[in-house]
Amino acid sequence: VTVTHSGFIKRTKADEYRAQHRGGKGIKGTKLREDDVVDHFFLTSTHNWLLFFTNKGRVYRIKAYELPEGSRDSKGQHVANLLQFAPDESIQAVLSIPNYEVAKYLVLATRSGKVKKTPLAEYDSPRQGGLIAVRLMADENGENADELIGAALCNAEDDIILVSKLGMSLKFQANDEQLRPMGRQTAGVQGMKFREGDELLAMDVVW
Repeated sequence: VTVTHSGFIKRTKADEYRAQHRGGKGIKGTKLREDDVVDHFFLTSTHNWLLFFTNKGRVYRIKAYELPEGSRDSKGQHVANLLQFAPDESIQAVLSIPNYEVAKYLVLATRSGKVKKTPLAEYDSPRQGGLIAVRLMADENGENADELIGAALCNAEDDIILVSKLGMSLKFQANDEQLRPMGRQTAGVQGMKFREGDELLAMDVVW
């Protein structure tokens, strides 16, 4: 599955990417507009659920077989034709899962350093318009003052790593003492504090 920064998505059979010798130039994997880049590229099964997490803190889901199938050099289809995104929503993370028992928790992180651990089963919903994945802080005008930057599966014995824009990093366990489980519509807790001008760049889980 290929997802571009501007929201074009497609699935391509893995055998279209033939084996090559190391050190070559590679082959074209997707057709891109001049101002577009590939943000996400991963292997999945057609019957897996794909969970799309957006900058606005929402999550949408679709079965992989519902994605348009295209050749290596095709552009794909815009995600807005498949999911009910708001005009200013963009994809920040994509998870491929066979079911909602594959891990106990989902961990989410925001630009301001908020982190939240929620039972994965709470996101199992058929709602076409998506679900609130994390409640974001609002400014004085009621607009989102934060954005979702990462999503990952985890279990209590795993570690979570946070990395900031200015190169600071923090690792802590995902157990309930360090990060207690919270409901789907909560904002989470402060996972990392920043110096002036810094913000959270990435979050990942060490299994």
